[in-house]
Amino acid sequence: MMTRACDLLVVGGGPAGAAAAIAARRAAPELSTVVLDRQKFPRDKACGDGLGPGVVARLADLDATGIVRGRRPVERLKIVAPSGAEVVGDLPAIGRSARGYVVPRSEFDRDLLAHARDAGAEVLTESRLEGLASPEDGPVRVTSSGSNGSESIEARAVIAADGARSDVRRLLGVAYNDPAHTGVAIRAYVERPGGFEHMAFYFKRELLPAYGWIFPIDEQGANVGVMIDAARFQRQERSLPELLRGFLQSSGHADLEPKRSRAYMLPFASEIPPLAHGRVALAGDAGSMINPFSGEGIAYGMAAGMEAATRAARALRSGTGKQPFQGYDAWFRQRFGEHFRASARAKRLAQQAWIADFGVRAARRRPEFVREGIELLVGEGTVLSWRSLARLLVHGRTQGIPRGPRIAA
Repeated sequence: MMTRACDLLVVGGGPAGAAAAIAARRAAPELSTVVLDRQKFPRDKACGDGLGPGVVARLADLDATGIVRGRRPVERLKIVAPSGAEVVGDLPAIGRSARGYVVPRSEFDRDLLAHARDAGAEVLTESRLEGLASPEDGPVRVTSSGSNGSESIEARAVIAADGARSDVRRLLGVAYNDPAHTGVAIRAYVERPGGFEHMAFYFKRELLPAYGWIFPIDEQGANVGVMIDAARFQRQERSLPELLRGFLQSSGHADLEPKRSRAYMLPFASEIPPLAHGRVALAGDAGSMINPFSGEGIAYGMAAGMEAATRAARALRSGTGKQPFQGYDAWFRQRFGEHFRASARAKRLAQQAWIADFGVRAARRRPEFVREGIELLVGEGTVLSWRSLARLLVHGRTQGIPRGPRIAA
């Protein structure tokens, strides 16, 4: 068995892991960083492919905006209510960016990982994690197997960014999210002459409190899909492909032929596990960093990977590496906790179709409601006006919008 040592080992070469590797190299280029992934890149990754302003802002922080240069920008987002009422608003600004992109993950992940390699990280692909030992005193010992045989890696710090069914999380004994805090989704690709104008979220009655989406990639193609809570999915009879076809039919797109469909799982941030475990930290889907309302996760995972790597690099450089991720867990919860809580509250309200309809209709009259809703979906908003709007509706103070059944204020 081959044995090697490194300062920082990143398990998982997706956006969270690649961003972590780049950040580590920038913070302490004299330290060695290794990225380990079970697959060979480029590889297909089931996802909505949406890169919101938060992702674009992180790319700017990493000097990696060249990855989206020349791509078709997305600057507006459409929200469609169960009744068919719709509203369109601008994407929020995060950093200097008020735009997003839709880039197939096979391409985005390949290019970001190549950027990590160019920054000086060693990238080992087609290598699956088999074992992990994390003693209180001393380096973490990881064993892996791949096309070149078995290997043992000793690392002074480890960032686990290896996805929704993280091997590192399992080996640490950290339970995966239960179905009440997990989503399931299916994505496919479609083409249509003339393409699609906006990123669009469709809150369909049969999917509430989740949604279907159509995200334009270029002048003809789009990523389409549906997401639904795992607990609700277990209680209904239709398969994910059937839900996808039903969504396309009911949204007026029955002519679209979905291709390359793939299902996947989303661990929601309504149940975030402990993120720091001595010399090991969880980031991205491995740390359940998925917006429970929108299913977005790339921006939060990249931010977490960058923060964890920067903290680890500074600790290892200064010789205080026994707790390389000290403060990381608290930082993440403080940074995004209220945003996730507000998104979860919006999701609970959207379980009622009439409230979802009411929110969209009210947003058509009040632009600030459009902005706040989009901030919860693809930004970092913490303001939830939907609750106050529902309360206004209960008390009959809103005119011109049909009144729904009475709920507790």
